[in-house]
Amino acid sequence: MANRRKLTQTERRTIYDKMGGHCAYCGEELAFEDMQVDHVLALRSDGEDDLANMLPACRSCNHYKRGNSLEGWRKILESTPDTLARDYYTYRQAVRFGTVTPTPKKIVFYFERQR
Repeated sequence: MANRRKLTQTERRTIYDKMGGHCAYCGEELAFEDMQVDHVLALRSDGEDDLANMLPACRSCNHYKRGNSLEGWRKILESTPDTLARDYYTYRQAVRFGTVTPTPKKIVFYFERQR
């Protein structure tokens, strides 16, 4: 894996401005100081350590995406209702009693809707 370089404040601001202060994945508003920088194509997957391969992310999305490709992470997100139903009794109970309604859908990331 390539070493990550330290970004300058100007570079961090450029990345932040790419999505107008929103997480590139979920679309939540981000304070500049809370932004994490995500390598869209992970460095360990031969992604480049340059601004073209970086998007602003909230802590939750950056943590959950990890080193997955966009398509890999999209599949994980889309399969969440099935995973919960398989692994969590509490979720199955909530569905059974109508307090939770699974709503499977295709995931479209915020940055994809901004094009």
